[in-house]
Amino acid sequence: MLPSTLPAPVRPSPPVGEVNALTLFRTARRDLLAIWADETYRLEFFGRKLLLRQTFVANSPETVEHVLVTHNHIYERKSPYMRKALEPLLGDGLFASDGETWRKRRAIQAPAFSGANVRRFAATMTACAEEMRAQWHRHPGTEPLRILPEMGRLTAEIIGRTMFGDALGPERTARLVSAFSAYQAGIEQFDIGAFFGLPSWFPRTPQWKSAMRAAESVHEIVDEVIRKRLGEEPDGSTLLGLLLQNHESRVAGGLTLEQVRNEAVVIFMAGHETTANTLAWAWYLLALHPAAEARMHTELAQVLGGRAPGYDDVPALRFTRAVIEEAMRLYPPVPILSRECMADDVIRDRPVPKGSIMMVVPWLLHRHELLWERPHEFVPERFLPDWPTRHAKFSYIPFSAGPRICLGAAFALTEAVICLATLAQAFALRIPPGHAVGYECRLTLRPASGLPMLLAPRA
Repeated sequence: MLPSTLPAPVRPSPPVGEVNALTLFRTARRDLLAIWADETYRLEFFGRKLLLRQTFVANSPETVEHVLVTHNHIYERKSPYMRKALEPLLGDGLFASDGETWRKRRAIQAPAFSGANVRRFAATMTACAEEMRAQWHRHPGTEPLRILPEMGRLTAEIIGRTMFGDALGPERTARLVSAFSAYQAGIEQFDIGAFFGLPSWFPRTPQWKSAMRAAESVHEIVDEVIRKRLGEEPDGSTLLGLLLQNHESRVAGGLTLEQVRNEAVVIFMAGHETTANTLAWAWYLLALHPAAEARMHTELAQVLGGRAPGYDDVPALRFTRAVIEEAMRLYPPVPILSRECMADDVIRDRPVPKGSIMMVVPWLLHRHELLWERPHEFVPERFLPDWPTRHAKFSYIPFSAGPRICLGAAFALTEAVICLATLAQAFALRIPPGHAVGYECRLTLRPASGLPMLLAPRA
């Protein structure tokens, strides 16, 4: 029996009745999550022709496995819109590339996220969270604090210290976070030109030009760090060190400076943005659900007794981890995965022509009304080991699935649990009276307006 909860967290109002292509495009430009009609939370595989291009959605464990795992070779290429949104910032970096480029870069980066490294990096995660806790104690309790930028600052500091060593520093880290935010703000939620394969420079809107300036700022900062480190012996325990060990000055046919930069930008973006969003959503959900918050505080007291968490505490913080996992179910960091079909295929006896757009939508999958009980509600208990039912494999994919599953999944989960546990021992967060929480869906799914919340110190 599921525990009772408060009203469901924020979600979009779905379209009602027949929706034509023009209405769909207009809605997508305003809100990518509002295009999904109520029925799509129950469908398993569906699609429609949008003007000249076929678009499909794999929305069941079986079809998701087909697209992301068994037939990944057909669907590994990002959709035209995703390429247009990502390539100015990431170039041929891991998140945007495919084929042999992707395979070589992933092999280079994998050692940075080994279990031994995550264990070693956990001490840095705790130290950064403790520093933020001390800063929060100095914040006036009567003034709201914008939690998303705070979590972004925290996770950026962690990724800066663990993946870049001491190469970034606080000033460069702050500039990078600001530039990343500016880039997201300038990217169209849905680019109709890219959808139909128009040139990447069309149209050159003021927002797009602003995003390009932000991308240039990111590149300048990271290039500066790389040039500074090129003449030094690279430390193979950090991502930047691994990349520099494979630089063309050390390895024949190795990575150029631009390629090193692209991979560094990918890991900084993925390493701070997605975890920051997850932590912000977790704070919001806990504020809505006092019973879940109380249970988490009880666990923290029993496991930690007031001390800071470490790597070995994470397995015992089961409910705290369940809060993070449920936050990612309701608000998946990347809510829509879109790919271009590179060869003719058949799914559920339905032809999928080459050139079609294939989407896997964690936003829909994680709230699928045939896969989850009370799917739109916050129920962390469903992720506990003693929960009577287990969710189906490939029904929960906050880090994607298959060969392209996120390299940093273990790092991110450890980081999120440690940061939440460290801060929640000292503070509860509350939504200011009268504030309506919203969301922004661009490259990632973020709380709108920075999620202002009030700090409530705990005894």
